[in-house]
Amino acid sequence: MIYKSSRLTSRNHLFPTSLDVEGHQITYRKRRWFGSTEETINVDHIASVRSMHGMMFSSIEIESSGGVEPIVITGLRKGDARAIEQAIKTNQAP
Repeated sequence: MIYKSSRLTSRNHLFPTSLDVEGHQITYRKRRWFGSTEETINVDHIASVRSMHGMMFSSIEIESSGGVEPIVITGLRKGDARAIEQAIKTNQAP
C-alpha cells in the first residue's frame, strides 16, 4: 500500500513524499525538480518507528539499524500513520 503526505503541509507543497509498505520492505520516495530520492529498507532492519500526531496531520520517523539518517515523513493522515506503524510491526513479528 502506498501512503502519500499531504500537499498542505510544509516541505510537501510541490513534491509530496510517499511510503510504499509492501510485504517485508518499505520504499521511501521523495521527488525533486531534477530526479528523485528513493530508499528501500527491509522491515527486519528497522530499529524503531516513532509517530507524532497533531490536530490534523501526523509525522513518522523510521530509523534503520544500518542507516545514517532516519526517514522522516510529515503531513500524513492520522489513519495512514497508524496503518504504517501496524504494517511494520506485523511484518517484524517472528
